[in-house]
Amino acid sequence: MKVLICGVGKITRHLLRRLGDNWRVTLLDMSEERLNELVSADLNIERMTVGDAASPVALDAAGVANFDYVLALTDNDKVNLATARYAKDQGVVHILSLVNEHENQEKFEELGVRSILGSTLLARNIFHYLQDPRIHVTPLTLGPSEIIEVDVAHHFRMIGRPTAALIDEDWKLVAVFRKKQLIFAEPELVIEANDRLVIIGKPDVFRPICDLLECDHPHFPLAYGQGMVVALTSDANPAAIIRESMHLAQNTKVKHLTVFSAQRECSVQDELKSWSQTIDIRTEEVEGDVLSRIQESDARDNCGLVVVHPFEASFFKSMAKPALVSLAHSLTCPLLVARNTQPYERILVPFNGSPKAELGLELAADLARQLNSEVAIVIVQQADFITGSQGKDWIESNIQRAREIIHIHKVELREIVRKGNPVKEIVQVANDFNLLVMGSTTKDKTLFAPHVGELLAQEVPCSVLIVTN
Repeated sequence: MKVLICGVGKITRHLLRRLGDNWRVTLLDMSEERLNELVSADLNIERMTVGDAASPVALDAAGVANFDYVLALTDNDKVNLATARYAKDQGVVHILSLVNEHENQEKFEELGVRSILGSTLLARNIFHYLQDPRIHVTPLTLGPSEIIEVDVAHHFRMIGRPTAALIDEDWKLVAVFRKKQLIFAEPELVIEANDRLVIIGKPDVFRPICDLLECDHPHFPLAYGQGMVVALTSDANPAAIIRESMHLAQNTKVKHLTVFSAQRECSVQDELKSWSQTIDIRTEEVEGDVLSRIQESDARDNCGLVVVHPFEASFFKSMAKPALVSLAHSLTCPLLVARNTQPYERILVPFNGSPKAELGLELAADLARQLNSEVAIVIVQQADFITGSQGKDWIESNIQRAREIIHIHKVELREIVRKGNPVKEIVQVANDFNLLVMGSTTKDKTLFAPHVGELLAQEVPCSVLIVTN
């Protein structure tokens, strides 16, 4: 990620010591001498620019519009405000500014940028913001301690566990905000998704707490289970499906692979022999309905992903329910409709701001971190007579929400906006992608009415990952 830091005082020096090799840092300051001092200290600086951070000329020379983050950290609030305002005008999404005088904070809030008051422990607070904005750390002035607030994402493995699991000699969970209600943390209280945990602890417990919650660890498919199930029906191409399944299994943390096949088991075994045996693989020849067999296995075998080929239901059955989406909703884990379009270098997510669309983007970003892939969202504005008002504000709010989610995972995001029929537009965009990740809200449809999710799963040219829970 690329960050432009304007002002090279003590805060910047402390911050640079914390940032690792994943950060590409550019410095902007009036003093060439101070810049050279930091460069000579070998603090992971990619580039430096001499100039006034309040000057658009100097900011353009530094390439302000090309940064993921801009930090205004000079000791002059007027300079910081000018820097933040110009960065925002240039389209920078993540801007943070130091506010040296309390009475100036309102100006920064009106501008809509993140602001930090005072100089005590500033570098630590900025570091926490850059790592994960769901976690807020507030140092207590009366002693060596901190209050840490953590938003519980859907993939946190602490979900469903009692708060007693978050007790340590260095910290303690004291309260939970749930649906805007404060609940004091009794030991038997169970943690739920979207809770905000309030933890009090000693200084510098951010990392061990984050490790315990697995805030920034790749979770797909482990958040659902450690195994992968592959269904080979009689009309499937076993070589193509196994190639795609193994590509995903070997690049994530899948522990075991189960193949249910309506075809001769020996042909499946021949294909599997060409792959590394670092994953525990089991095959089973099935007589009858393979899809029913995978549903049984999903409920029993700690399954993190089910892989099928793009089958279609018969005409009369398809009038009653969408085949692929209905199967996805019957499972406890995501469903991959494999079309042999691996490696997944480019991942597309249809996005409309719904909770399931957000879940799909979370999963896509998590997968992109593991596969070193690109992620794009596509937002389709339909005609007003179909959906009511979907104007500029609706599009912008969805883009802002998508940026917040991607920010957490530290991957790049490409934004595509189209107008028209959502199926037609998304299918056209998907021609340039290897994988579509789609959050599905419902499997229900009315008689003869199309199911948008099913049409996408059937018609896009790439593989489709359907997420329902």
